[in-house]
Amino acid sequence: MRRRLAIAIVGLVVAALFLAGVGTIVLTSVASRKDAEQDLREQVEAIGELLSELTIPRTASDNQETLRERLRRMASSIAVEGIGLLVLPPTGDPIGVLPEGLTPEDLNLASLRVGETISGNEGELIWAARSSMNRQGVPQLLVMTADANPTLPPAFRWFLIASVTTIGIAVLVTVRLSRRLTEPIRHARDVTRQLAQGALTARIPAEAADVGDEVGELMTSINQMADSLQRANALERQFLMSVSHDLRTPLTSIRGYAEALTDGTVDHPARVGEIIEHEANRLERLVGDLLLLARLESTEFPLHHDVIDPRSTIQSVTDALQPDALNRGLELIARLPDHTIAIDVDPDRFAQIVTNLVSNALRYASRTVSLTLWSGAGHAHLAIGDDGVGIEDEDLPHVFERLYTAAANPAIKESGAGLGLAIVRDLTERMGGSVAARRSAMGGAEFVISFQLAR
Repeated sequence: MRRRLAIAIVGLVVAALFLAGVGTIVLTSVASRKDAEQDLREQVEAIGELLSELTIPRTASDNQETLRERLRRMASSIAVEGIGLLVLPPTGDPIGVLPEGLTPEDLNLASLRVGETISGNEGELIWAARSSMNRQGVPQLLVMTADANPTLPPAFRWFLIASVTTIGIAVLVTVRLSRRLTEPIRHARDVTRQLAQGALTARIPAEAADVGDEVGELMTSINQMADSLQRANALERQFLMSVSHDLRTPLTSIRGYAEALTDGTVDHPARVGEIIEHEANRLERLVGDLLLLARLESTEFPLHHDVIDPRSTIQSVTDALQPDALNRGLELIARLPDHTIAIDVDPDRFAQIVTNLVSNALRYASRTVSLTLWSGAGHAHLAIGDDGVGIEDEDLPHVFERLYTAAANPAIKESGAGLGLAIVRDLTERMGGSVAARRSAMGGAEFVISFQLAR
């Protein structure tokens, strides 16, 4: 990627320089040609006035040579390529030698004979011509030529120097920029490979992630993902250990009592049967919860919606769990409104949600568990609270996570969250409701479930 990025940036710089250089040279050439032609016209007019006093000998070859030498020196002094002074008869071609590169056919002799100044170009050569009459009455023609682009070669050299310098700077900047961009990406590649291989402790270095742009946000997101994976892995291990323990304990009890029954060493078979039945029910509930969680993962989980009044379901659950509350020495209170409330839910699953939350509250309450139902803002709300030890603030956002058992280190500290709360959240959300955990006014924990009122 670094090589492709460097090639792209340097190629873009080279292309931009090429286009800018070609455009500059073309425009400069056109402007230079026009300026040079205009300057040459002005020079030929000015010098033509000065040369009006010169006499062109018709026969003396030595005087003609002297005149040509003077013209050459003049051409050198005014920085033109060539200069010629000829006799311009009323008819026919000029008499004399034109500057190199011009022929009589290139000149508009008719315009020259009436005193006009003319100019033009032949390839890279521009010229200007003007006729005048000297003091002896001889019509003479002054022709001057110059290079069309006398300034382009040095300008082109400077352009090449500037281009090479610019490309060198572009290469240095590209190397630094590509390294800055690709270094975090290489770190991300290496870390994601390690994560894919199971090394969940791999992280992108902080200095590589702290680049302050979208790449830095990507690096931070990868580190956060790695943290979540590591935490989920630890939660899964703790979850499996907890489930294994919960399965092993009743199985051990059932096997022990079954062996006692087989050996005939049991004095009260009926009591042993009750214990075995209790442990079997415990196993059945645990397996049922695990199966329910697995089914909730499926999009084909069946729900049978109906419009119900939650007051009757809450009262039924309260009556069913009242004996358990009395056995624990707790007071179970249900505060229900007098008016009818209608919600669209699965009645059996709603009863399961309420049962799970009340059972959870009974396990942690000190004296009281309360259920409060009310409606407002188009929703029905049920709050189930207790006066127990409550839930730590850092645990509140995670109590409904399926594998959550601790906030800091799940392998060491337990938060008390079980399968029941995960089932509550999934069932509530499947039926279009919401559930939240907070501190209770009684000092313990409080769970609030909300459903939209049915029309």
